[in-house]
This record gives sequence, structure tokens and C-alpha cells, in this order.
Amino acid sequence: MEFLEYINTIDPEELRTLPGLTPALAEKVAAGRPFATLEDFSNLKGLTEKRLATLMEDFGKKVEAENAEKLQNAEAASSEEIAEAVGNEVEKLTRKSNLRRVITWIVVLILLGGAIFAVIKWGIPFVYDRYIKPVENNAASITDLADQQNAEIARLDEEIAVLQERVTTLEGRADSVDQSLAAHDATLVQLENMQKLLDSSFSIHKTEVLAELLNQLSMTRSIELVSRSRLYLSESNFGLAKKDLQAARDLLYTLLDKIPTDQVGALKIVIERVDMAIEKLPAYPVVAANDVDTAWQYLVDGLPNVPEQAVTPVILPSTETPEATATIEATTTIEATAAVEATTAP
Repeated sequence: MEFLEYINTIDPEELRTLPGLTPALAEKVAAGRPFATLEDFSNLKGLTEKRLATLMEDFGKKVEAENAEKLQNAEAASSEEIAEAVGNEVEKLTRKSNLRRVITWIVVLILLGGAIFAVIKWGIPFVYDRYIKPVENNAASITDLADQQNAEIARLDEEIAVLQERVTTLEGRADSVDQSLAAHDATLVQLENMQKLLDSSFSIHKTEVLAELLNQLSMTRSIELVSRSRLYLSESNFGLAKKDLQAARDLLYTLLDKIPTDQVGALKIVIERVDMAIEKLPAYPVVAANDVDTAWQYLVDGLPNVPEQAVTPVILPSTETPEATATIEATTTIEATAAVEATTAP
């Protein structure tokens, strides 16, 4: 159907509902029908190009909808005819080949059974080995890793607890060392003041009692200096430790000709150990600490009697920053030295 034929034949009521036409314009169209050409229709007063385009577009949509409906109806009819024809043909074939149908179904069932058997025998193991087993192995590996991680975390927690305990212990030791250093400092100050008083008294009254007191005071100061040097070594303060050892060495050297004869050998060993510690600081602090511990043990034991040794200590003047300037020349036998260290080492 052409557009002009559609305009000329459409019902007047429906004409009023067309898009692009007002009721008045629809009455003009109805009054002017039939139109011979599209140009006559477009020349109608009040019908603009836009309204004409709207009418033609609406007509096109209606034509397309009508054609689609016809096509659908035709397809439905064709499908029904085809289905009917196929059904008839199948019915004919079914009637003619019942035996063939039974045989075909038997073959199909055999093939289907074989396929199922093949799937069960080879397919399931293949799927298991290819997909399921790796997943199970991965799950087991993940479980093992989780167990290992938990064990490692537990071990680390234990180590952290031990380290925290050690830190607490070390902090306590540090506080104890600081307190001990403060106590040694106070004691040394008191001893130094006492020695100054005794020196002034001894310069006026040179008596054996005062001399003995001075010797005891020097020995006590030496012990305090060596003790404080041990604390400095525990804090890796090698400079102050070396300074205290040098001061203790100077004091001990002055006592060589003032103490009883049975203590001279032990005092020489003490001086030798102190000199060895001075020489090893700061390069070998562990070895120096062992020498200092040996010297300290001899001093706190009261310089016990040891076999005679030919020891000649030589001391140089002290400097502001003490260095390892003192040495002891020892000419003892190996057996005597071993015996002394075995009986006197702490």
C-alpha cells in the first residue's frame, strides 16, 4: 500500500489520531480527499514538511509491523506444515522399519554402555590423577606449610620471650653495674681522701702503724680500681678500664718492697696479669678480661703464697691517657706457671 492510498482510504476517526495532524487539519485532509498526487496532499494548507514527515514515518512503521506479522504468520504456517509432513514421514518410516528401529536402539545402548564403561575405567582415574589428586596434594602441602608456620611462630614466640627475659636480665645487670660503679667511685673517693690524710700524718709522724695503714690503703685502692675496671670491661668501656688498670698497676708496683715476703710472688703475678691486660686492650678484650679476673682473684684472696718466680717489673711514667707502658719480664718454668694458674685461677 502506498502512502497516498493510505491517506485517501483511512477512516476519518483514525485520521484524527495520526501523529502530526491536528483535529482541524485532519478535517481538511478528509474534506480534500482523494488526492491525486503526493504533491497535492503536501500543498494542503497547514500541512508543513515536518508534519508530512511525521505522517510518512508513522506510515512506514505501520507497514513494517504489518509485514512482520505476515511473515510470522507465514513462518508459523510453514513450520506447522513441515512438522506435519515430517510427522507423517516418520510415521511411515516407523511402520516400515520396526525391526531396524529395535536394532538401532540396541546398538545405541551398546555404544552408550561401552562409553559409560570407558568413562568409569579410564576417564575417572584420568580426571582424578589430572585434577583431583593435584588439588589434594596442594591441600596437603598447604596444611603442612600451615603446621610448619604455626610451629615456627611458636618457636619465634618462645625465642622472643627468652630474648625479652634476657633483655630484662641485662637491664637489671646494667642497673646493677651502674650501681656498682657508683659505689666503687664513692669508695675510691673516700680512700683517696683517707690516703691524703694518712700521707700528711705520715710526713709528720713516720711510724710503722701509719706505714702499714698506708700499705693497706694502697692495696684496697688497687682492688677497687681493678674491680671497677672489670665493670668497665663488661660495658665495653675499654678506655676507662685501661685507665683504672694503669692506676692500679702503679699502686701495686709501689707495694712490692713493702709487703711480706710470702706475698711478693703473688703480687708479681698480679702485676704481670695487669700488664698483659693493658697490652691487649682494646684489641683483645676477652683475653684482657680473663687476665683482669685472674689478677682480681689473687687480690681478693689476699695474695696467697705461690712458688718463687724471678719477676722484675719495669714501670714508665704515667701519661694523661694511660697506655700499655709497663711490662714484666718473667723467667719461670712452664711447670711452675701451670701449677700457679691451676691453683689460683678463679
